[in-house]
Amino acid sequence: MVAISSATLTTLINGLNDVHLSRYLAGAGLTLVIYDWILLFQLESRTIWLARWTLPKILYYFVRLFTIPFLAIAAYDLMDFRPDLSERFCDIWLTLISAPMLMTFAASNWLFTLRLIAIYQRQKALIWFMRVFYICTYAIAFAMLIVTLVVYAQLGINYNPVAKCCQALQTIPYSGPIFYTPALYELLIFALTAYRAHKDAVITNPSTRPVVILLYRDNVVAFFVMLAMRSWNIWIYANQPVTAHHIGTNLYWATNTILSTRIYLNLVWAVQKPLVSVFADTGNTCSARITAASKISDPSMQMHEMKSYQAELYGQ
Repeated sequence: MVAISSATLTTLINGLNDVHLSRYLAGAGLTLVIYDWILLFQLESRTIWLARWTLPKILYYFVRLFTIPFLAIAAYDLMDFRPDLSERFCDIWLTLISAPMLMTFAASNWLFTLRLIAIYQRQKALIWFMRVFYICTYAIAFAMLIVTLVVYAQLGINYNPVAKCCQALQTIPYSGPIFYTPALYELLIFALTAYRAHKDAVITNPSTRPVVILLYRDNVVAFFVMLAMRSWNIWIYANQPVTAHHIGTNLYWATNTILSTRIYLNLVWAVQKPLVSVFADTGNTCSARITAASKISDPSMQMHEMKSYQAELYGQ
């Protein structure tokens, strides 16, 4: 009989505990995404379904539809009440979940960017800066992902019959930057949104200020929630063993999908809600457009003016 040292035994137990926690959180993430879509299905059918197909709408459904099946694959890998996985599945498992995850993150951030482009549409230099920053950000992130996948393909990802999941045996240094670089871009988005919110609060009168607060609230909340989730995952990748690397990724993915799609749905709902005007400011014309629309006596003409402004901002 081979003796096992206490340190080795502790490492094995901690590794199994990491897998168990990853299993529960992966299931929680998948459940949250499905429940959120069911919860908002009726509202979505009355708003986004009726809108014409535009790039924001395509991105919305891309994020929705891409997340659920691949989160299900990630959860399936961690399930302990299914048959043993094949080595072939483990060979492609990391690609199956990491590439779609980064693609949905990129789509979500571009959805946020399109709104900023609408808000800052008169500042062409800033718009080009955002586009170049976005391209560079995700070019680096996808390059690091490709390097990570190639290295793990060489090292091998094998099925662990004890933990009942696919596992790598060591950590590599290329995974962390996949989280770092998009964080800088998200900080830029937040800074530009916060600046515009501050400017709108200054230039708008007290009667329209609650509208401005409502408009930017969701973006601020989403930024800080995603900052917390991203920081948690960066800490895990930087300080925890490889068995812990998937504790937070699936929940992080689910949170990103829920927040980005909810924000877009809220915006579409707000601008289509009868006699309610919740719009982004495009320079100093926001208050004037809202005031002009509110003074139209014919409700149908009033809604036409509001929806016309919405189409300029969100491509609806």
